[in-house]
Amino acid sequence: MFKKGFYCVLIICFIWCLILCCGIFLAPFDPFKTDPSLSLASPDNTHLLGCDRLGRDLLSRLLTGAAPSFLTAIIILIISLCAGTLVGLLGAFNRNRFGQFMKFITDLLLSFPRSIAVIFIAGTLSSGILGSSFALCLFLWPHFARITYAIANDALQNDYIKQAKISGENTFRIVRFYLFYEIKDQLLITALLDLSAVILALSTLSFLGLSSQPPLPEWGSMLYENRNYLVSAPHLLIYPTLCIFISAFLFNLLGQMYASRHAQGRINL
Repeated sequence: MFKKGFYCVLIICFIWCLILCCGIFLAPFDPFKTDPSLSLASPDNTHLLGCDRLGRDLLSRLLTGAAPSFLTAIIILIISLCAGTLVGLLGAFNRNRFGQFMKFITDLLLSFPRSIAVIFIAGTLSSGILGSSFALCLFLWPHFARITYAIANDALQNDYIKQAKISGENTFRIVRFYLFYEIKDQLLITALLDLSAVILALSTLSFLGLSSQPPLPEWGSMLYENRNYLVSAPHLLIYPTLCIFISAFLFNLLGQMYASRHAQGRINL
């Protein structure tokens, strides 16, 4: 039953990702075209989710805004994952001054309150989505570095890896054929859980005006634009909020279910 539930959630996440990535091609109207006669129009047969204060179709803007919200989060996560994994492995293999220095940098960045630090860096840079992406990457990669370092450091003490070193295996082969299988599951679980956090963080920064800027239809900026119409046109805030919630919920659920599946596999072994 659990296995069926996991694959069901995986399929739903895959379909949702396709919608997010191809949203710009599914938009029924031009997301930038304004029509004052449709200002704050309620949902109907033509405009399924209604229109915003400038008469722009809300569904088209939600679908078009999926790419800045989702693909940017994916890029941030990939950069942070690669950088953190590399730093963690370097620290595990080099226990000299370089390794200690990288460990100190990792601990230093992890000691900052991430939300406040990201807002401060993004606000200081004032470069839109690039500045917010840099700020998120800066404080996200130490998370992966700490996990990689802890697992790799323990794995390097195993007899089979010591034997591989004695046999003349180089560092790349040890990482590829031994350490990779030790760290891949934990990194994947962490990445899935962090993906929902990055989506929420990007939306929050856009709402604060520190990421995507109008007229780019990003979910967080759409909430900021329509914040004054909560009573008169609540659909303008409900639907972007639902998109953010569904994205964060699905990837968080998938990460938790994969973690449970991984733990059950370890127990069965």
